[in-house]
Amino acid sequence: MFGIVRTIVNIVVGIIEFLLSLRFVFKFFVVNAGTPFVAWLYSVTAPLVSPFAGIAPSLKLGRFVVDFSTLVALVVYVLVGYLILQIFYQIEPRYYGAG
Repeated sequence: MFGIVRTIVNIVVGIIEFLLSLRFVFKFFVVNAGTPFVAWLYSVTAPLVSPFAGIAPSLKLGRFVVDFSTLVALVVYVLVGYLILQIFYQIEPRYYGAG
């Protein structure tokens, strides 16, 4: 049971991290947001990034933009996934190689 939950958590966090990484790269290179895929990506990831929107302003480096909100979101979602896995590890350690 917990192995399935662990797999699901890993898949969900992996998908979130992949999408947020794409968002970060596209924002960094100032990709045209009018293209359908980029517009879709920004709309899908906007709710994931919005809780972190006011933490730090974006940094402009010439033609490039560093979106700190997306970076913070990447770190937070990795930590949340890790904490969820640790909770399940504490509940049933034998599924994680301890028994």
